[in-house]
This record gives sequence, C-alpha cells and structure tokens, in this order.
Amino acid sequence: MSDIFPNHSYSSLVEHHKHLPIVRTDEFDFFRCVAFDDSFYGKTVSELHKGNLREKKFDNRYSELFPYQKVSYWSDSPETARAELKARIHTNNLLTFRAYDDATSTFPTLPVDEPLIIIDGRELGFHEILYKFDHDAGFSNEELKLIYGILKARPDCLAYTSKRHRGGVNFMFFEKGFRKLAVRQVRLRLGDNRYPLAAQIDCATGCDYAPYLDGYGEFFAPKARIGFDRQYLQSCEYDMRSRILDNSYERYARAMREQERRKAKRY
Repeated sequence: MSDIFPNHSYSSLVEHHKHLPIVRTDEFDFFRCVAFDDSFYGKTVSELHKGNLREKKFDNRYSELFPYQKVSYWSDSPETARAELKARIHTNNLLTFRAYDDATSTFPTLPVDEPLIIIDGRELGFHEILYKFDHDAGFSNEELKLIYGILKARPDCLAYTSKRHRGGVNFMFFEKGFRKLAVRQVRLRLGDNRYPLAAQIDCATGCDYAPYLDGYGEFFAPKARIGFDRQYLQSCEYDMRSRILDNSYERYARAMREQERRKAKRY
C-alpha cells in the first residue's frame, strides 16, 4: 500500500509540486457505487460508465462549487464507496464500478499517456468546505480563494477525507481526469431481493490490467444475467480502443525483442 493514498501502488513514482499539495503519479484503483434501478438493464458497460460523469445540475452534489465543470465521484475502496452512497440512499441494490488510470496498463486503450494530476485536498481540509456546502453555510474569503486556486491548477481530480468511512478517501474527478479512467470491473448486487442475486462484468484482468474490450459491450439483464450488444463492435469507441490496443501490443512486442537482442549481445 502507498503511503500517499490507500488505493495507490506503493511502487509507483510520485512527483510533488513545489508549492501546492499536487502529485503526479499513476497505478490506482478507484471505486464508485450507485443505486441500481431497472432503467440500467440493457445498457452496456460503456454507456453505464459514461453516465458516471455527471452534468452540472441541482442533484449533482458538488458541481455548483466548480462552475462549468462536469464531475464524477469515486472512492479508494468498495467500503468507502458504499458508505458514501448509503449515507444518501437506503438500498441494497448496488452497482459498483472499479476503474483504473488507463496509462497504468501494459496495454492502454485510451489516447492519454500522462499520469494523474491529483490535488490532495486532505492537506487543505477540503472536506470541511464540502461539509459547509452540504449545510448551506457560507465560505470565508480564504476558502473561496482555495476553490478558485483548485480550478486554476486544472487537476484531474481532488482527493478529500471521507466523513462516512473512517480512514477512507474520496476523489472528485473533473472531466479531464475522468477521460483517463478505464473500467476494470462492474459488479451488480440485488440485495433487496428475497433471494439476493449478483453478477459481474470484467473489462480488464490480471495485475497488468490486460483489457477485454468486449466487456464494454456487455450489459446486465433481469435476474442478474449478462448479455452482449453486438452493435458495440461497430461503435467508434470500440474502433478507437482496438486501434490503440493493437499499437500497445506492437510496442510491447518491439520492447521484448529489443530486450532479447540486448541479452543475446551480452552473452
């Protein structure tokens, strides 16, 4: 476990900003838990994941803090994500997303290769600003300057202390950072049923986050069954991911050949 964030790889290189609590690094797992309802049936993982980037509107908790920004809320663990949801909605029908920064993968599928840029709002006490916002309390001039400074820094996301799960960390992603996330897994649990049901769709596997692109075209059907929408194979997203993945394979193969060449030269 990293000494920076609980969901961060301990072996990953970290670059620190000179003046602000900003880090540039990679190798994360992020979790998001949402209440499942019947309208989600038939929607592909690709569609469901896109819905995690929320428009600015009255029911999007903290979007008013950052004008003109779409935001997405993630956590460091399934436990933190569930605690955040259940503080607002009492349900056991849950959809839990597990995502990662795509550049982490040995075989990326997105056109972004820079590490995540994260403002550590824990050092700034940002959870207190969110508490004030939740309770319609006013902000001091210093707090308003802090909010403006965060926007000016253009981070990918903002980390802040969870008040719902002890030791937990939440991450508020802006659209720029959200575009760096790839789905690893989506889990469905229908816990409000008399006989609970569960199902899981994988989009990446193994410690290297090896992509399974067809997973983005899979969907949940009633009784926790899994279906596949073949039209996804004709989508622009699938074409883009496939081309980038093929290039990733080629780069990896070239690197392996070069490694073997150097090894043979030494001996």
